[in-house]
Amino acid sequence: MPGKPGSSSRIAGRLASGHESDARLNLLAVLVALATSVAVSRRQLRLAQNSNVLPVVIQLFRETREPEFSQAIEYVSTQLAADHPPDSGYRRLPPEAKRHVRRISLFYDDVGKLVAHGVVDERLIIGSYGLNVVNMWDALAPYIYRERILTTKAMLYFEDLAARAKARPMETVHAEIGLSQCPPGR
Repeated sequence: MPGKPGSSSRIAGRLASGHESDARLNLLAVLVALATSVAVSRRQLRLAQNSNVLPVVIQLFRETREPEFSQAIEYVSTQLAADHPPDSGYRRLPPEAKRHVRRISLFYDDVGKLVAHGVVDERLIIGSYGLNVVNMWDALAPYIYRERILTTKAMLYFEDLAARAKARPMETVHAEIGLSQCPPGR
Protein backbone atom coordinates (compact mmCIF):
# COMPACT_ATOMS: atom_id res chain seq x y z
CA MET A 1 0.00 0.00 0.00
CA PRO A 2 1.56 3.23 -1.05
CA GLY A 3 2.17 5.70 1.76
CA LYS A 4 1.27 9.29 1.91
CA PRO A 5 3.40 11.62 -0.11
CA GLY A 6 6.42 12.75 1.90
CA SER A 7 6.04 9.99 4.53
CA SER A 8 9.36 8.37 3.58
CA SER A 9 11.15 11.66 4.11
CA ARG A 10 9.47 12.02 7.53
CA ILE A 11 10.61 8.50 8.48
CA ALA A 12 14.15 9.25 7.29
CA GLY A 13 14.06 12.45 9.35
CA ARG A 14 12.96 10.52 12.46
CA LEU A 15 15.71 7.95 11.92
CA ALA A 16 18.31 10.68 11.52
CA SER A 17 16.93 12.37 14.63
CA GLY A 18 17.17 9.02 16.49
CA HIS A 19 20.80 8.62 15.43
CA GLU A 20 21.56 12.16 16.65
CA SER A 21 19.85 11.35 19.93
CA ASP A 22 21.91 8.14 20.28
CA ALA A 23 25.10 10.05 19.46
CA ARG A 24 24.28 12.64 22.13
CA LEU A 25 23.61 9.91 24.70
CA ASN A 26 26.88 8.20 23.79
CA LEU A 27 28.76 11.47 24.11
CA LEU A 28 27.12 12.14 27.46
CA ALA A 29 28.10 8.66 28.69
CA VAL A 30 31.69 9.20 27.56
CA LEU A 31 31.85 12.60 29.31
CA VAL A 32 30.43 11.14 32.55
CA ALA A 33 32.95 8.29 32.41
CA LEU A 34 35.77 10.74 31.77
CA ALA A 35 34.73 13.00 34.66
CA THR A 36 34.46 10.00 36.99
CA SER A 37 37.88 8.78 35.92
CA VAL A 38 39.44 12.21 36.54
CA ALA A 39 37.79 12.45 39.97
CA VAL A 40 38.97 8.97 40.98
CA SER A 41 42.49 9.70 39.71
CA ARG A 42 42.67 12.94 41.68
CA ARG A 43 41.52 11.15 44.83
CA GLN A 44 44.09 8.40 44.36
CA LEU A 45 46.83 10.98 43.81
CA ARG A 46 45.79 12.86 46.96
CA LEU A 47 45.79 9.61 48.97
CA ALA A 48 49.23 8.69 47.63
CA GLN A 49 50.60 12.13 48.47
CA ASN A 50 49.11 11.97 51.97
CA SER A 51 50.60 8.55 52.61
CA ASN A 52 54.04 9.90 51.63
CA VAL A 53 53.66 12.88 53.96
CA LEU A 54 52.33 10.93 56.95
CA PRO A 55 55.76 9.82 58.28
CA VAL A 56 57.00 13.43 58.07
CA VAL A 57 53.99 14.73 60.00
CA ILE A 58 54.34 12.04 62.66
CA GLN A 59 58.01 12.95 63.11
CA LEU A 60 57.09 16.63 63.48
CA PHE A 61 54.58 15.78 66.20
CA ARG A 62 57.13 13.58 67.98
CA GLU A 63 59.74 16.32 67.91
CA THR A 64 57.47 18.81 69.66
CA ARG A 65 56.76 16.29 72.41
CA GLU A 66 60.41 15.80 73.29
CA PRO A 67 61.39 17.24 76.70
CA GLU A 68 64.29 19.13 75.10
CA PHE A 69 61.91 20.88 72.74
CA SER A 70 59.68 21.94 75.63
CA GLN A 71 62.73 23.17 77.55
CA ALA A 72 63.85 25.19 74.54
CA ILE A 73 60.38 26.76 74.21
CA GLU A 74 60.42 27.62 77.91
CA TYR A 75 63.91 29.15 77.71
CA VAL A 76 63.18 31.23 74.62
CA SER A 77 59.85 32.38 76.11
CA THR A 78 61.11 33.34 79.55
CA GLN A 79 64.89 33.67 79.74
CA LEU A 80 66.52 34.49 76.42
CA ALA A 81 65.77 38.22 76.24
CA ALA A 82 66.53 38.69 79.94
CA ASP A 83 69.88 36.88 79.68
CA HIS A 84 71.14 38.04 76.26
CA PRO A 85 70.38 41.09 74.13
CA PRO A 86 69.96 40.47 70.39
CA ASP A 87 72.88 42.76 69.47
CA SER A 88 75.12 39.92 68.29
CA GLY A 89 72.46 37.81 66.60
CA TYR A 90 72.02 34.21 67.68
CA ARG A 91 75.18 32.54 66.39
CA ARG A 92 77.33 34.27 69.00
CA LEU A 93 75.15 33.35 71.96
CA PRO A 94 76.63 31.12 74.67
CA PRO A 95 76.35 27.41 73.80
CA GLU A 96 73.28 26.60 75.93
CA ALA A 97 71.30 29.63 74.75
CA LYS A 98 72.32 28.98 71.15
CA ARG A 99 71.26 25.32 71.44
CA HIS A 100 67.76 26.33 72.57
CA VAL A 101 67.43 29.01 69.89
CA ARG A 102 68.60 26.67 67.14
CA ARG A 103 66.30 23.87 68.33
CA ILE A 104 63.26 26.10 67.92
CA SER A 105 64.26 28.24 64.95
CA LEU A 106 65.59 25.39 62.80
CA PHE A 107 62.54 23.26 63.57
CA TYR A 108 60.11 25.98 62.54
CA ASP A 109 62.27 26.91 59.55
CA ASP A 110 62.08 23.30 58.34
CA VAL A 111 58.33 23.15 58.96
CA GLY A 112 58.01 26.43 57.07
CA LYS A 113 59.82 24.86 54.10
CA LEU A 114 57.31 22.01 54.03
CA VAL A 115 54.40 24.45 54.16
CA ALA A 116 55.81 26.93 51.62
CA HIS A 117 56.47 24.17 49.10
CA GLY A 118 53.06 22.59 49.59
CA VAL A 119 54.38 19.33 51.04
CA VAL A 120 52.32 19.69 54.22
CA ASP A 121 48.92 21.36 54.41
CA GLU A 122 49.23 24.80 55.98
CA ARG A 123 46.01 24.22 57.92
CA LEU A 124 47.50 21.20 59.69
CA ILE A 125 50.57 23.12 60.81
CA ILE A 126 48.86 26.37 61.75
CA GLY A 127 45.95 24.53 63.36
CA SER A 128 48.42 22.59 65.50
CA TYR A 129 51.28 25.05 66.10
CA GLY A 130 50.08 28.48 64.99
CA LEU A 131 50.14 30.32 68.30
CA ASN A 132 53.48 28.81 69.27
CA VAL A 133 54.99 29.69 65.87
CA VAL A 134 53.93 33.30 66.30
CA ASN A 135 55.15 33.50 69.90
CA MET A 136 58.51 31.94 69.06
CA TRP A 137 58.95 34.19 66.03
CA ASP A 138 58.15 37.27 68.10
CA ALA A 139 60.75 36.23 70.69
CA LEU A 140 63.43 35.26 68.16
CA ALA A 141 62.88 37.83 65.38
CA PRO A 142 65.24 40.44 66.89
CA TYR A 143 68.02 37.84 67.04
CA ILE A 144 67.31 36.53 63.56
CA TYR A 145 67.11 39.98 61.99
CA ARG A 146 70.36 40.98 63.65
CA GLU A 147 71.95 37.76 62.39
CA ARG A 148 70.82 38.62 58.88
CA ILE A 149 72.65 41.92 59.11
CA LEU A 150 75.80 40.30 60.49
CA THR A 151 76.03 37.16 58.34
CA THR A 152 73.37 35.74 56.06
CA LYS A 153 69.66 35.70 55.37
CA ALA A 154 68.66 33.03 57.84
CA MET A 155 65.29 31.56 58.82
CA LEU A 156 63.27 32.90 55.89
CA TYR A 157 60.87 29.98 56.01
CA PHE A 158 60.33 30.39 59.75
CA GLU A 159 59.43 34.02 59.12
CA ASP A 160 57.06 33.07 56.31
CA LEU A 161 55.38 30.48 58.53
CA ALA A 162 54.96 33.08 61.29
CA ALA A 163 53.47 35.56 58.83
CA ARG A 164 51.02 32.91 57.61
CA ALA A 165 50.09 32.03 61.20
CA LYS A 166 49.53 35.71 62.09
CA ALA A 167 47.36 36.21 59.00
CA ARG A 168 45.37 33.02 59.64
CA PRO A 169 45.12 32.40 63.40
CA MET A 170 44.59 28.93 64.84
CA GLU A 171 40.95 29.72 65.67
CA THR A 172 40.30 30.57 62.03
CA VAL A 173 41.80 27.28 60.87
CA HIS A 174 39.81 25.38 63.48
CA ALA A 175 36.60 27.03 62.22
CA GLU A 176 37.51 26.34 58.57
CA ILE A 177 37.91 22.62 59.19
CA GLY A 178 34.85 22.45 61.44
CA LEU A 179 36.68 21.47 64.61
CA SER A 180 34.07 20.70 67.26
CA GLN A 181 34.07 21.33 70.97
CA CYS A 182 32.79 19.20 73.82
CA PRO A 183 32.84 21.24 77.06
CA PRO A 184 32.65 19.39 80.37
CA GLY A 185 29.22 18.61 81.78
CA ARG A 186 27.34 18.66 78.49
